[in-house]
Amino acid sequence: MRLPLPLGRSPGHRLNLRILAAAICIALLCGVINILGPLELFASITRAKLRSHPPSGQVAIVAIDDQSINAYGASPWPRQRYAELIRRLDAAGARRIGIDTLAWGDDSPAGDAKFEEALGKAKGKVVLPVRISTDNMTGRNGVELPPARLMRLADIACTNLILHWDGMVYDSPYSVDMAGHAVPSMASAVAGRTGAAGQGFPIDYGVDLHALPTVSAADILNDRWNAARFAGKDVLIGETVNTLRYGAPGFGQLPMVYVHAAAIESLREGPPVDAGWFLPVLLAAALAAIYLFVRQRIIARVVLGTAILLFLVGPLGADRAQIYFQIMPALALLAAASLTRLWFNIRQSLRDKGLVNAVSGQPNLNALRESAPRLVPTVVVARILNYAEVTTSLPADCEKELAEQIVNRLTVGAGGDTIYQADDGLFIWLADTANDELVGEQLMALHGLFRSPVVVAGRLIDLSVTFGLDTDTSRSLVQRVSSAVVAADRAAAEGRRWMTYDPAELEDAEWKMSLLARLDQAVERDEIWVAYQPKIEMASGRIIGAEALARWSHPEKGEVPPSQFIPAAERSGRIENLTAHILDSAVGATASIHRAGHTDFSIAVNLSARLLDSPALLAMVSSTLARHKLAPHHLILEITETTAMASQDGIVETLEALSASGVRLSIDDYGTGFSTLDYLKRIPADEIKIDRSFVSMLEKSQSDRIMVHSTIQLAHSLGRKTVAEGVENGVVLNELRLMQCDYVQGYYTGKPMKLPALMEQLPQRESEKEPVTIV
Repeated sequence: MRLPLPLGRSPGHRLNLRILAAAICIALLCGVINILGPLELFASITRAKLRSHPPSGQVAIVAIDDQSINAYGASPWPRQRYAELIRRLDAAGARRIGIDTLAWGDDSPAGDAKFEEALGKAKGKVVLPVRISTDNMTGRNGVELPPARLMRLADIACTNLILHWDGMVYDSPYSVDMAGHAVPSMASAVAGRTGAAGQGFPIDYGVDLHALPTVSAADILNDRWNAARFAGKDVLIGETVNTLRYGAPGFGQLPMVYVHAAAIESLREGPPVDAGWFLPVLLAAALAAIYLFVRQRIIARVVLGTAILLFLVGPLGADRAQIYFQIMPALALLAAASLTRLWFNIRQSLRDKGLVNAVSGQPNLNALRESAPRLVPTVVVARILNYAEVTTSLPADCEKELAEQIVNRLTVGAGGDTIYQADDGLFIWLADTANDELVGEQLMALHGLFRSPVVVAGRLIDLSVTFGLDTDTSRSLVQRVSSAVVAADRAAAEGRRWMTYDPAELEDAEWKMSLLARLDQAVERDEIWVAYQPKIEMASGRIIGAEALARWSHPEKGEVPPSQFIPAAERSGRIENLTAHILDSAVGATASIHRAGHTDFSIAVNLSARLLDSPALLAMVSSTLARHKLAPHHLILEITETTAMASQDGIVETLEALSASGVRLSIDDYGTGFSTLDYLKRIPADEIKIDRSFVSMLEKSQSDRIMVHSTIQLAHSLGRKTVAEGVENGVVLNELRLMQCDYVQGYYTGKPMKLPALMEQLPQRESEKEPVTIV
């Protein structure tokens, strides 16, 4: 690691104070709102792995596993079976016996009697579960308590776990306040350590949970176990299959019984202490002050190196002592202070060489030419369309502040890459990936960020921005910057957020000039056809509908991408004719499917935002349905999330009129915009389609998993169905099933196909004998 040291004139004391103050503010912000939570999680997992140690051996698990379910049936088990487990564990000399899940509904009188008898003979060794449940509709809490006669024979403990924003369980409470009574947590009750209600302790995931002594409940019930191994031990009885799982750092998703076991092990090692982030920040501030104000470079190097080593290695020893610090805010402070000082010196050097913009101080095109690598996968240009207009209206000394705010926002999407400023509101950076779709997703997020105005000289200023890309590495960097500027200008002219420059467009100019005329001919000659992508109902695994997708098979050009002709149709006012053609084909196909006996089949058709202002839209939809004698509720019109977000009065009225006619509405590409609950409540949609960019990353991204799960829960709470698009494999499909998603579509469950191919699949997919396999 190269240490950030002064390269030019050392900054003055006043600037150093500002750097230190800003770094402290960044650290405090990181600590208060946990911006660096994922990095903190990674660091804690790494430390836990480095100090991984075997469990104490005094905590054992009795697993209601596949073997137990195969032998004695699925849970919930009758209490008589738990009574037998308690009796045998008590006879083996177990110190405490905790049960993490137990249904308190009706049971047989004989079973209840045996359960009470087992509790009585165990003489207070048993800990029964108590759980707080929340009604999703009313928000009221309820407590699932065992009968009073059982609580006189055994202890009770709360089994609720504390989930954090990322779905992980980091700590456990000592006790929980239930109607004014402090009920110990399962870990506290079994380990015998107490604490105030609401007080928690960190869970030590350095314990190797894979090494916990575990025996199948079936082996105990069948006397195939070594009872002597359980003498004097704390035993947890819990389900390990077909049960809720919780995130455990370093271990993935675990059944609840293992998380409780980890918490018990933590208490056995000693009282864990969550020391937080504030003390490390204080120490980092002191070290940063020495680094910034010291004059000798060698001392600055030693101080910075010592600080980094201290915060990377020191917490490892603290963790071993059950003292847990959060170090990322402190490291953020050091990074902010050192990198800011480094940037100041580099900027001073660039300014001396004429490599910075004279007004803003940002690196200019000269700096780009000198510093750029030979092979750059992607050149990105951001054009601020109204830059000249804004700078003209601002005081002369405010352009720098404007440019700095623009750069700060662009840096979010540039992944920390250097932003270069040219004239006329052009900002350039170099992306290290040739995947323009991946860069495009980042640009879409950036475009959303620029919807919020910037504040310059106390004024709110709206900025209009478009982006251009160049991925052709065969040309010089200067040429590629120019091409990216052309792409950005074209995106602005076509009302798009970003575009990639395509050299092949020059060769295909004649085709593009005549594209619209050819499109009209294509509709007349039936070159435009409809592909149908099956829509699968998760509950039954059957095809219950399809999405109609426009396709163009040109006799000379072959397959013309929809991304080429649909935007052209929208810009030229031909989208109504094209939509009418697709709608007629799709509704007609659905009517024929109904006549074949599949009367619950529905069709989804994409609706352009431009049509929502058309007074002829409702008449077109109604006449098409009437012509093919199809009931309105079998037609679903999909509008994009960004269209729904517009929610102008005219658009809302059109959508309400369509909904009143019986046609169903769907919000497409959900998650790509910035919807609020108010938008979702205003739009009379029947379903929400979760964008494929989130679904495809479900198995790899914890944040996407949380986003998809929360969207499904939100939709259900609003009485709407959810559709997950872009399902590409069985793992994602199974995750969606666990999340109770209503419908799915994607290449894994069915690729877009022509109507005859879809008809061939309906009989076998619709029969109860051969549903789509959902694993």
